[in-house]
Amino acid sequence: MSTIHKYVLCLIAVLMTGVASAQAPYVVTVKPWDSSFAIGVQSFAWASYEGKLLIVGGRTNGFHRTSDKERTFPSQYDNQQFRVIDLKNKQAYSADIPGDFLLPLRTTNMAYYQDGNTLYFAGGYGSTCNSDSASCYQTFPNLTAIQVAGLVNAIVAGQTTNLEQYLTMITDERMRVTGGGLEKIGDYFYLVFGQNFNSIYKGGISGIYTEEIRQFRINNSNGQLSISDYSATTTPLQYQGMSQFHRRDLNIFPTILPNGTEGIGALGGVFTQQAGPYPNPLTIAAGNGSATAAIDTGFQQKFCLYDCARMLVYDPRGKNMYATLFGGITDYYYDKSGKPVPSNMSNFMPFFNHLSTVGLSSAGTYTEYPQYQPALPGYIGSNASFIPLTGVATYGRNPNIIDYSTLPPGKAVQVGWIYGGITATAPQSSEFNPTFSNKVIYAVYVTRNSAAGKKATPKPIKRMTRKPSSKA
Repeated sequence: MSTIHKYVLCLIAVLMTGVASAQAPYVVTVKPWDSSFAIGVQSFAWASYEGKLLIVGGRTNGFHRTSDKERTFPSQYDNQQFRVIDLKNKQAYSADIPGDFLLPLRTTNMAYYQDGNTLYFAGGYGSTCNSDSASCYQTFPNLTAIQVAGLVNAIVAGQTTNLEQYLTMITDERMRVTGGGLEKIGDYFYLVFGQNFNSIYKGGISGIYTEEIRQFRINNSNGQLSISDYSATTTPLQYQGMSQFHRRDLNIFPTILPNGTEGIGALGGVFTQQAGPYPNPLTIAAGNGSATAAIDTGFQQKFCLYDCARMLVYDPRGKNMYATLFGGITDYYYDKSGKPVPSNMSNFMPFFNHLSTVGLSSAGTYTEYPQYQPALPGYIGSNASFIPLTGVATYGRNPNIIDYSTLPPGKAVQVGWIYGGITATAPQSSEFNPTFSNKVIYAVYVTRNSAAGKKATPKPIKRMTRKPSSKA
């Protein structure tokens, strides 16, 4: 063999090694697990206690559709019960929500956050009446504190006559938000984006977007609930002539920033001036009650841009943060040949049966790793939740961020579950292609840096022209 031939083969081997090393850090496999004991619900709030899930609010039907002839949020499908899901023992329990708390707690697309033993439940959209009249629908201006352990134990024990003792609620117009997210950093809570939709839902009708990051303290002691130290952050940055904060129904989650501190990540959201999703990711850094958003206008996310189940993973050695997004509604999708194609008039923002991971490096650069194979077991994930497996190693103080360094290389390990959400029968919903609330619970497995993953996962999609330096 000639020296030149050997050199060429060596060069090819080096290039192939470089491509393989640039692949996603893990492959995710999702398998149906059980559907015998849990009710289907989507767009809900959840908290965990000793391996049990507390489910509050949401809806028991599928996608709301947009036809004026349809009652898009009929109250008969409101989840009007507290539900406890025992995954270990495959049992479910329920109890009626007390009457004084029923209307605000049976809502959909609320913002929520579990802080220790307390689940905070803010806003949400639904009917203020026991009818479906247009004048009854609104976004609720309430903040509720739920004592998780006490409520779960009471429901499991069947002691449901005095559940009010575990609930505290206030009315505050600043909490009138749906489709946003609630996170906490230090002593402050951050209510990120969302809208006030103040009538019955119709396609093409927009609510009043907050276009804000609202930061505040929640004071909760001796049965008293209040908000203090409130402020709000906006941005002058725009996309297609609208504020970069003009977003709802996006993925908002705790994250580890490139400098190693805790922050908030935000991906996707709707709707732009052209009725599509926002492609530019952002991070929120916080300190002393202030918020600073870095918006990367040079990177464009392509897949899974609507609220969906999301798995968070942090690599403390490489200092890389990953958010894996399961299906939901996407911008780009795969055609019959497996080629990524953009959303279009014949298939606009379809339901998606694949997952994608967005990585943020220690240098502040984003990379998107769409996973073509293995695909998801159906058009699932929209308005669903990823539940970390009890006992899985997490990073730092956050129980929802998996520690990548503890995952064994080349071995598939279960790291969590996907619960609830919408399941679709086709990329576009219609009378002939209905959607449903998903009652199947899925087991989620991760294989770290496996050879199979390097072969099955397409090359990462990079759209980064500079570091995220635009501040808001």
